[in-house]
Order: sequence, then structure tokens, then C-alpha cells
Amino acid sequence: METTNVQKATKNIMVSFGTQVVLLVFKFIVQTLFIHKLGELYLGVNGLMTNLFTVFSFAELGLGTAISYNLYQPIADNDRPKIAAYMRFYKRAYEVIGLFVAVLGIGFMPFLHTVIKGDNVDGLYIIYALFLMNTISSYIFTYKRTLLTAYQEEYKNQLNLFWFTVVQMSLQSVVLFVYQNFILYLVIQVVCTFLSNFVISRVVDKEHPYLKEHIDERISKVEFGVIRRNVLELLGAKVGSVVLTSTDNIIISTFIGLAAVGQYANYLLITASITFVTNKTISSIIASIGNMSIKNSKDDNIKTFYQAYFLNYMASIIVSSCLMTLMTPFVRAWAGEAYVMGFWVLLFTVLNYLIGQMRQTISAFMFAYGALQFQGLKSIVEAVINMTLSILLVTQTNLGVAGILMGTLITNVLINSWFEAYQMFRQGFKESVKKFLFYNWGHLLLATGIVLLVYKLTSYIELANPWLDLLATVVVTIVLDVFFITLLHGRNQYFKSVKHMIAQRIVRKK
Repeated sequence: METTNVQKATKNIMVSFGTQVVLLVFKFIVQTLFIHKLGELYLGVNGLMTNLFTVFSFAELGLGTAISYNLYQPIADNDRPKIAAYMRFYKRAYEVIGLFVAVLGIGFMPFLHTVIKGDNVDGLYIIYALFLMNTISSYIFTYKRTLLTAYQEEYKNQLNLFWFTVVQMSLQSVVLFVYQNFILYLVIQVVCTFLSNFVISRVVDKEHPYLKEHIDERISKVEFGVIRRNVLELLGAKVGSVVLTSTDNIIISTFIGLAAVGQYANYLLITASITFVTNKTISSIIASIGNMSIKNSKDDNIKTFYQAYFLNYMASIIVSSCLMTLMTPFVRAWAGEAYVMGFWVLLFTVLNYLIGQMRQTISAFMFAYGALQFQGLKSIVEAVINMTLSILLVTQTNLGVAGILMGTLITNVLINSWFEAYQMFRQGFKESVKKFLFYNWGHLLLATGIVLLVYKLTSYIELANPWLDLLATVVVTIVLDVFFITLLHGRNQYFKSVKHMIAQRIVRKK
């Protein structure tokens, strides 16, 4: 059984990583066509609507996570009636949520103009209705995906999403190239979302026929209470996360305009793509370090934590430096000068990425130890501070988009640079966090200094061909990062242990 679980986990990771990397390439192709065929106004509309319906969908409230957790035991016991009961409850819950989102979406329609400053968009309400249909359709069959996840068959979900997304993006590319029609582009999205969920629903029905055999099974009041408690624990974190990550475009559109949303969409696509690849790579290595010390003492586990932190710290510097030095020339070469944003937008985007990436190790250990007390409250406070600062900075200064991003940066520094570490050490390691906080803040300042210094040094690279200029810049950036990291940390015990571990993995692969 253990071997089977390991094989399933490995297959899930490989399929997920492989399909997502291919889809990233498709996303850049579609985004390129979108930029050149529809322009920044509709790119802004797309970004705004995506954020709006992410906010509207907060009603899901982590229900999928709670249900998935409760399915593990009946699956282990092969208790099919109980599995069917949970899935029946999940179906009913998602029907209610879908109805709630529909009512909320329709109710907001008359106020749509309040989040769009100054721009007239042809077919705006049709566009909004199609986004609403796409969101609602995702609640019809998608609940059955949770059963595949609970059975450790996530790869089936990923392959289903992959092929339907490839078909969707291929058809959308044709529509953009031939017709330059955003409404038809969205119709394809709605149809493919529905078909993807319908097909995966049929797969689940075929592989798990007992779901229909036990269609009248119901969960008990005690089990409902457990789900309700788990959902409430996730509520704060869910709402806080949605507000923090999905309101920037809404604020930009409301106070600046859709064109600015369209410009910033390219920066978001780049950072989101890098975040995905980096987190997949780092998490696999961190997991291998953690497994080696799972039976060790607290001191050994703390040492493992510092090793993982330092590995992530080095990766964060290299990736952040590449973003700082390459993002502007890449956007210029890829999308055109009109989509290049100012230095402060670039800087705050990169610094927000840097802080977020350096939190990954702390977050991973925090969830592993279950050190989640006050996490929901923290997320709500974080979201309120972020929105307040962003709105104040965009309305009371001339910073524009940079002001909104600066609000997020200040929030990250005020809360995220210490709170999760405090939780991890207090609840997880049962140790004082004081030493690590100074260690973390010191490394964050060093990382920022290296990123800015490398940016300054690479600014002297000027080649006539923009793509050759990009290639030269990326090589010099990585070389300089490695040089400065080695210069500053060459004698550090964690630097030596991480270097040794990476060398061992390279030798093993050979």
C-alpha cells in the first residue's frame, strides 16, 4: 500500500508539473495574440472580470478542502455508503453556492460601471454575463473532482483540464487571429469549462458506480458539524487571501482605468508563471530534506528548517534578480513599448514576489506542524490593511499602479515578514522566534540589496538585438547572483549543506 501511495503521489506530481508547464507556453501564445489583436482595453476587461469573479466565488469557503479531508477515512475503510453520503452533501452544497454566486453576480450588474473608470467597452454586459455563466458552470459537476483527489488520482483531473484547456486555447487563438472577437473568445471558454466538468463527472460515475447505488445516503449531524467547523476555520484565511490577491485589478480599474489593468496583466502573467515553476521545484527538494529528518529530534528538525529556508532564500534571490533585470526588456520585446510600466511598478512587483517566495518554507513547515492558530484572523487583518493602504496611496498620491502595489508591499512587511514565523516557532518548534526573526529580516535586506545591485550592474548591457540582449542579461544576472551569494555566505553552514545536497542529487542522476 505504501509503495502504491508513493507511486500515485509521484505520478500526480509529474503529470501536474508537466501539463502546467505546457499550458504556460499556451498562455503566453494566447496572451500575445490577445495583445496584438484586441489591445490593452480588452486585456484590462479580462483581468478585471477574472478578479471580480474570484471575489464572488469566495462563497466556496474552503468547502472542497473540508470534504476532501473527510473522505480520507471512509476511502481507507472502503465505506462506500459513507463516501456516497459525503458526495451527495457536497453536490447539494455546491448547488446552493452556485445559486448564491448567480444571485450575487446578477445583483452586482447595475453597479458594474462603478469599478470601471472612464472607459467605454462595447458589449460590456454581455462580457460580464459570459464570465458569470463560466463561473456558475464550474459548480455544476466540478464537485466530483474532489473524489479523484481524495483517491490520490489527481493526475486524472490534471489531464482532463490539460486537454480541454489546450482545445480551448487553440480555438481562442483562431478566433483572436481571424475574427478579433472577445465575446466569441469567451463563449469558447464557457463551453470548454462546461464540457471539461461534464466529462470528468462521467469518468467518476463510471469508475465509482456505487455513488448511484447509495444515492439516498446522508451524513450524520456530527459529521455535518465537523465539516462546518473545518469550513469556519478556513473562512478567515479564504476571505483574507481572496481580498489580498484578487482586488488589485479591481482597485486599478476603479481609480485608474482598464488600460492600466491591461498593462499590468502582463506583469502578473510573468510573476504567476515563475511562482508556479519555482514552487514546484523548491517544494520537491524541501520535501526530500524534510523526509530525512521526520524521526529526528527537535534540534535536527530546526536545522532542517534552516537548510530548507536557506535553499529557498538562494532561489528567491536568483529568480527575483531575473525578474528585476529581465521583465521590462522582455515585455518590451514581447508585447511592445506601450505595455512597459515604470520602474516603481517593476520594483514593487519584484519585492512583493521576493517576500512571498521567502515565506514559502515557513508556510510549508507551518502547515506540516498544524501551527494555524489565528491564521484566519491574521488573513482578515492583512486584507483590511492592504485594501486601506492601496486605496489611500492610489487616491492621495501620484504613484498610480505603483501606489497600489506599495500598499501590498507595506502589508507584507508589517505582517507577513514575522507573523507566520512567530506561529511556526511558538506552536511548532516550541522555541523563541526572536533569533529567527532577526535572521529572516537580515536575509531579506541582503536579498533586496543583491537584487538592486545586480539590476544596476546589468543595466550597462546594451545590445542591438533585443533577444540577444535578454540572453546576455540572464546569463550575467545568474553569474552575479551566484557570485554575491557565495561571497556573502560561502562559509555559512547551511550554504555548505545545501551545496553538498545539490551536488549529491546531480551525481545520483548521472
